[in-house]
Amino acid sequence: MSHVTSIVLVAGWMYALIAFGAGLVARSKRGAALTAWGVLVIAVVSYYVVKAAQGDFRVPDFNDPANGAVAFGWNEFLSMIAAWCAFATVLGPVCGLAGYFSRTGSSPLRPLLRLPFQLLIPVVVIAETTMRLNYESSGPDGPVVGPVWTTARLLATALGLFFIVIAGVTTWRSRPTVASSAAPPPN
Repeated sequence: MSHVTSIVLVAGWMYALIAFGAGLVARSKRGAALTAWGVLVIAVVSYYVVKAAQGDFRVPDFNDPANGAVAFGWNEFLSMIAAWCAFATVLGPVCGLAGYFSRTGSSPLRPLLRLPFQLLIPVVVIAETTMRLNYESSGPDGPVVGPVWTTARLLATALGLFFIVIAGVTTWRSRPTVASSAAPPPN
């Protein structure tokens, strides 16, 4: 179970979901973009600090290569943080704004206008899990990742269909009705 959890928590769509959630609870567009960016930067730095504490980023110590000594790979550590923080800077505000717009609006067409924003995370989950399933299912973790990505993809599809049905039903129910007139129809 811990292996499944670790597979899910390091997926890119989880980071998109974190930013989306930050935007979902934000009070303004600017707050949604900034909060989403901030939480992603914190998540990226935290992820790599935990990986470093677990012993990742060890490289051969070239000062003492004969004894197989290792040193901390600061270059790899900092470059990974920089690269993923750059992605967070670009994609965090986009996902945060999608979260914000997935719940705002006041027109009768509001459910249909919110729908593309609500579908962002299910579409990202489906796209990423499909790519990862094709790539990772033949690897050593294939017996684990196959069912995990298939389940995630099925749940995302169900959620997307749920959003579509709810938007359709809500729009249909909020359509304007023609008031019947009190006068009899002309003969």
